[in-house]
Amino acid sequence: MEHELVLVCAGADERPAKASGLPLLHLCLGLRPNGGLQRLTLPARMAGCYLGVCDRGMERFSPAVCEQLISEAERMGAIGLVADCERGTEPVQAFLSALDAQCADRHLPFYVPLVQADCVRTAHLIADTAISGGSLLDRFQELVQRYPGRIAADLRPVSCDFTLPSPNSDGTVLHASEREALRMRTGAQTFFSRELCARYFTYMDEAENGHFVLFDDSDTMREKCRCLTDLGVHPFFARYPDVKSLISP
Repeated sequence: MEHELVLVCAGADERPAKASGLPLLHLCLGLRPNGGLQRLTLPARMAGCYLGVCDRGMERFSPAVCEQLISEAERMGAIGLVADCERGTEPVQAFLSALDAQCADRHLPFYVPLVQADCVRTAHLIADTAISGGSLLDRFQELVQRYPGRIAADLRPVSCDFTLPSPNSDGTVLHASEREALRMRTGAQTFFSRELCARYFTYMDEAENGHFVLFDDSDTMREKCRCLTDLGVHPFFARYPDVKSLISP
């Protein structure tokens, strides 16, 4: 499973992530409001890694920025380009559409968030694995059928407390220590959800409100990777701290 992981790292995480030998995603370029390219801390070489660009409030699209990005990726030996751009504004979508076409012409793999699927034709689409309802496999099966050969994953562990009935999919985020303290205090028993491919427990609070706590651990993260790999999903972009327990020393 490790060879499918791409580690998203910055700051102090970069050294141990690099030591893992896995590909890295360096989010080291930004799109300024005027459409220009902002260069952050750039490594000297990126052979075997991915170059990432972030939307920093771009309000105007400059076509020249696409060639600059591709040239930067080729110069540094990057194996792919990732656009962390989720806003649905006209300049952002014009940028993604143009970059998609140029990356295809240059045979450079290009990745965008799933929410931007309508403005690209060949780019790989990154879908989030941290869902709190429905079926993880059904969701990705539908995506693979709709966009064959183009689905990648954002492998993000979930750890949330939902009040029942939950009015929406946004629960209260719990750190691992908070979650374990809550489980111990309530005496709740942990179960595994095959549909969500995650663990959960339930409890009642002092006001007699029901709660549903959904969370991932190393085993559920591995299982998500295994199941989604079988569907043809790859690679898995993941923050180094979230998956370091999955990486062999």
